[in-house]
Amino acid sequence: MKTVVYLADLRHNYRGVLATDCMPLSVGYMKAVIGRDLAGEDVQTRIFAYPNKLQEAIDAQVPDVLMVSNYVWNEALSLHFAREVKRRNPRALTVMGGPNIPVDDDRRIEFMEKRPELDWYVLGEGDFLASTLVSEFRNSAHSVAALQDKDIPSSLYRRGDRFVQQAVPGRPHELDEIPSPWLTGIMDEFFDGKLAPIIETNRGCPFKCSFCVQGTEYYTKVNYFSMDRLRAEIAYIARMIHERSPQVGTLRIADPNYGMFERDIEISAMIGEAQKQYGWPTFIDATTGKNRPDRIIASMEKVNGALVLYQAVQSLDEEVLRNISRSNIKLEAYEKLMVHVRGRGLRSTSDLILGLPGETLRSHLIGMHQLIDAGTDQAHCFQAMMLKGADLEAQSTREKYQFTTRFRILPKNFGIYSGEKVFDIEEIIVATDTLPFDDYVQARKHHLTFSIFWNDSWFQDLVAFAGNLGIRRSEWLTAMLEAMEADTGAARALLDEFVSETVGELFPTYEACAEFYGRPENFDKLLAGRIGDNLMYKYRARASFFDWKEVCRLASAATKRLLLSRQLVTEGPAFESFWTDLHGWIEARHAAGGTAAEIVKPVSLTLSHDLPAWVADGRPADFRPYALATARACHFQLSDEGAKELSSAFQVWSSELIGLSKLVTRIRVQSQVRTAMLAP
Repeated sequence: MKTVVYLADLRHNYRGVLATDCMPLSVGYMKAVIGRDLAGEDVQTRIFAYPNKLQEAIDAQVPDVLMVSNYVWNEALSLHFAREVKRRNPRALTVMGGPNIPVDDDRRIEFMEKRPELDWYVLGEGDFLASTLVSEFRNSAHSVAALQDKDIPSSLYRRGDRFVQQAVPGRPHELDEIPSPWLTGIMDEFFDGKLAPIIETNRGCPFKCSFCVQGTEYYTKVNYFSMDRLRAEIAYIARMIHERSPQVGTLRIADPNYGMFERDIEISAMIGEAQKQYGWPTFIDATTGKNRPDRIIASMEKVNGALVLYQAVQSLDEEVLRNISRSNIKLEAYEKLMVHVRGRGLRSTSDLILGLPGETLRSHLIGMHQLIDAGTDQAHCFQAMMLKGADLEAQSTREKYQFTTRFRILPKNFGIYSGEKVFDIEEIIVATDTLPFDDYVQARKHHLTFSIFWNDSWFQDLVAFAGNLGIRRSEWLTAMLEAMEADTGAARALLDEFVSETVGELFPTYEACAEFYGRPENFDKLLAGRIGDNLMYKYRARASFFDWKEVCRLASAATKRLLLSRQLVTEGPAFESFWTDLHGWIEARHAAGGTAAEIVKPVSLTLSHDLPAWVADGRPADFRPYALATARACHFQLSDEGAKELSSAFQVWSSELIGLSKLVTRIRVQSQVRTAMLAP
């Protein structure tokens, strides 16, 4: 009996705009295990990342088994194809697996009751269970009903008019029992110039954060892939990128705590070797560990600036941390760590989450300012998501903290498939018993200011100069929001449009959200990126590329007012000349523009001060010694490496706003900074 199995880890790719850019590793594992365990049997397997490819395959041959992943970003998309397969072949077995299912048993059953297109849900890790299900389905003569009479572990499924939920045993310890989908060639087709490779070096997380799926008991123990396997996989991936996808500079590491373990230093060294041989990766997307910063720094030093220190704190309020079962590095230790990071020429980033239990606007802003003053280079300010599978999403937690939630479309996670509009939608917390909705909106304004004026050090020269005159970083940033609110030009328009979209993107129900975006006029706006995108990255991209001159103008003017109001500088021709130079310098250093060609082209300006020397000397408060006897031209140009990285990123994402909102999180800071050369 021939059995056709399709394994799909789908990401929306409507009209070529990728929502998630990593390769479908999870189904690659499953195909590798099925191929090994059922070798010699008449089983044909294919894996899919793109919806159009899966649709073409279904049109050519409807599978006997469809297995789909379930993450917050592809649940609706996966369910669409489950319905499509059932419509064409009611006898097909449809299986879903992944973390995006409630932790409450009764709500899990409700999840399945509302989705009759699903026969089966795999609970926990499904690498080996996929093989078991295919084997048992074949032994049941391709009868779904006969399969459902069997007791299959780690599963939730129908049996007649009721549901059976089988116990989930402990996670497998020997990860190398999963054949490598890289070394077996299974992933080769996805080196297509769009998707980035993703690797796991371990699985599991020792921490128990309630907002995270991996904070549940199931994931507590950490298991490891062998070093020999990882060495071979990294070398293979680097060679394939070089040969087939040279424009893809990103490597994703799926570990929840990369760099925290001693062996991660050696793994980073392996990646460093790939960089030497192939010039890849230029950017590593990884969440670094929550302790052992010494090891994390050592890991960072091996990969030539491609990895930043990612010390996610989520909150710095002790009560909030207790509420979410989280322990952070102490602030004093964090400050010392930032000194070490900066001293080695490395960069750091962190996370804050708005809407966690017990958080207030005041405590949230205090945490943000503490991070800034501690020296973090950037931070991502997220909203608390109600991730199915996380303890935070449980009904008891919702009631305890009086969560008010709203629904919004996930950026770029939409499309038309088989004539049906499909939207993947998330649920987020917008108010709690300690955070009114108005405070949520006010916090988002601070987030935008943080993203534009702090992250990636666009204005480090202004910040450092003000700092040398006694202005704290957090004071400077607060002045930027006040300036945006007082502005009458493009900067105020940027803020107002952001606030309008922040409120407008929220809907009381999933259905209301889908109905709104399903209207033809709104769907057209969605396609163009005018609505429904990641607002923080959309407005950051606008500021970085299209509105850069206006943003520079505001930052320069607001800093000047702050210094003058504190009587830290003296007005006069000397200061005005210096300030004019500094404004032009900051504007020219950052590669911006309305087109790809404009962004990468060199620029020039005339300076009356030796600003390269002033910067090299630490941006001292006394700028007078740097005045030039005669004004000189200064040329600003991207490095060859920076221009190449930006140009490659434009090929992958485009230079349109809808693509730039992804690109801003996929390039190194230095790639967008022009080198300045003062003429003799």
